[in-house]
Amino acid sequence: MFSRIGAKYHDLRHNHRYGFLLRYVTIVVGVLVTAVGVITIPYPGPGWAIVFLGLLILSQELEWAARLRRWIMEKLNAFYSRYIDGNLLAQILLGIATCAIVIATLWLTGALHLAAGWVGIDADWLASPLLG
Repeated sequence: MFSRIGAKYHDLRHNHRYGFLLRYVTIVVGVLVTAVGVITIPYPGPGWAIVFLGLLILSQELEWAARLRRWIMEKLNAFYSRYIDGNLLAQILLGIATCAIVIATLWLTGALHLAAGWVGIDADWLASPLLG
């Protein structure tokens, strides 16, 4: 399936009248998707998957993106297999760190104060220091 999509992309890119624009659109979309992925890495969900999707999009036009994607995959897999897999303490610490990042983000964006208001809690310390 991916080879057919790649072949269609290549054909459109090189044989269409406005194919040269596709290169720039692909690079912009790839950069944006990768940036969103990097921002969402510490949160529960598909942060790394989004990064790899962005690099996959970029690798259609940029060889360094394909090399970077392969390198990151190798390093991440090696890190997880060495330090995380089978290590209950590391998994617990990773879970606690993830929860702390999520709670800090909710606090900084004012979401904790908003949710507290829904259930009738009026605590000033829940208000975001950034948003007042």
